[in-house]
Amino acid sequence: MSLGEVLNKLEDAEKQHIMRGLENALEKGKDIRPAFSHTWVRPYIPKGARLVKKYHMKGTEISLYSLSNETEDLYHIVPPEYELKKEKAKIISEVKDSLANHHAENMDFSDPRRVREFIRNRGKNLIQRVAKESDIELGENRQKEIKELEDLSWILSKYTAGYGVLETMLEDPRVEDIYVDAPAEQNNVYVEINGSEEIRNKCKTNVYLSSKDMGSMLSRFRFESGEPFSEAYPVLEADLSEYDTRITAIGSPLSSEGIALALRRRNTEPWTLPRLIKVGSLTPLSAGLLSFLIDGRSTVLVAGSRGAGKTTLLGALMLEFPKSQRILTIEDTKELPTKSMQSIGYNVQSLMTASGSSKGEMDPEEALRVSLRLGESAIVMGEVRGKEARTLYEAMRAGTAGSAVMGTIHGNTAQGVYERVVHDLGIPRESFGATDIVLIAGIVRPGGMQKRERRVTQLAEYNDGEFYDLMSFDGELKPTDSFKRESEKIGEIARSWGLTYNEAVDNIRLRAKMKEKMVETSIKKNDETILNAEWVANANNKFWNLISKYGMEKDYDRIEGEWMRWFEERTRYA
Repeated sequence: MSLGEVLNKLEDAEKQHIMRGLENALEKGKDIRPAFSHTWVRPYIPKGARLVKKYHMKGTEISLYSLSNETEDLYHIVPPEYELKKEKAKIISEVKDSLANHHAENMDFSDPRRVREFIRNRGKNLIQRVAKESDIELGENRQKEIKELEDLSWILSKYTAGYGVLETMLEDPRVEDIYVDAPAEQNNVYVEINGSEEIRNKCKTNVYLSSKDMGSMLSRFRFESGEPFSEAYPVLEADLSEYDTRITAIGSPLSSEGIALALRRRNTEPWTLPRLIKVGSLTPLSAGLLSFLIDGRSTVLVAGSRGAGKTTLLGALMLEFPKSQRILTIEDTKELPTKSMQSIGYNVQSLMTASGSSKGEMDPEEALRVSLRLGESAIVMGEVRGKEARTLYEAMRAGTAGSAVMGTIHGNTAQGVYERVVHDLGIPRESFGATDIVLIAGIVRPGGMQKRERRVTQLAEYNDGEFYDLMSFDGELKPTDSFKRESEKIGEIARSWGLTYNEAVDNIRLRAKMKEKMVETSIKKNDETILNAEWVANANNKFWNLISKYGMEKDYDRIEGEWMRWFEERTRYA
């Protein structure tokens, strides 16, 4: 019986299912990979895909497609090395095998950059030799031959000491996270991207990693981190410093189908409150309120689920301290913008604590105790999650925790944070009263769409055993009656500054206007740098100088006018 006769006897739904399977099988046969790589790339574009954006990253064309019939979109790449002529791909493959058997004396293999440099230099000689032996011309003249040697040696280093096709994703600033599920050969690599209104955050790629490539990468991760990875230790967490990325790998027996990977990018440029306003995570008024609360040395817990942007928001809040404020950060993974803040003059000291299987590092509780002995400082904890919470709350209640305390914690509502701290971490209810503000970073899906957006969804004050929303979320953060006239914390800061409640609200609104002006100017000039950490620090400094000059008069109109003129002058030629 022919295929047509078989299909004629089936229901329409069954026919469509079989035809889709046949189409997928035929298309899979078009996947490509060069001899030197075990990772497959699917070059074709699915039917019905709509091109949204196209750009280049180090010679690789990246295309973002909207897939109308699916719940995710497509991140499509075809690296130029995948289109090399077969004879040149074979040269790289032979040289790669030769290098695998070559032992370099006095080479520090824990330094990825030095290893790459060695491979490029050594590779040029080997590529030239193999090409000559195979009678393959690298270029019609010396200049083109040198260029070809540079290109081929770069590809060689990418697929030996590097991370192959994944490097393109790691170098793309739009990519925030990369996921490889087991078994790798059968699953698309997935990415989470930012910065596109027309593309959903989660995208499948046209890339399929092989188990061999996964194993090679894991060997490098294990070697460079010094962390164990085996059936006895099936989880590996490490930093990929070259790309400011945090790696989590799982293997057997935890992952029965093979190795799975999650690579999470860190922001090399710290987020600021104006940047968060620009992307819609905050409103100008909520940013002004947060600036006021931080300036007023409040205790703030930033909560939310994984990926909601807790650490991003915490880093932005840190930039609302004056540069004269000493800040101590305590974290087990380098995510807070300590170095960036130091580079522009902030007084920040980082304390790193033990994580996972790390040996010889201080635990978070002891690091916190040390920080309390380092003198008057604001304390910023990367995450509050264990027995260090009791030490922290004891210090806050006793007044020995410094001028301000901030940290992140898991929880999706202010009440959920209370339940976690009091019931899960065992902090007495009375001690929780040292918490002034709970800020919730949430992930919303406007209209039920699959596209996810990060938003601050609650800004609540804790007072006398109850939570009072100062800002509540209804499509955006909106001020409540508690903000306008009843907040105990706003009133407390106002009294300490010699202000009335209404004058404190005027102070908050002025801060909001300044941050809104920065965003408007950035958009008008198409200049994102106006929203960076240094601009925010300078803008805040100018505000504080004007407060010192006119604050006793409480002349906010005059302060606003002078600040606006200063800002316009500074940005005129930006």
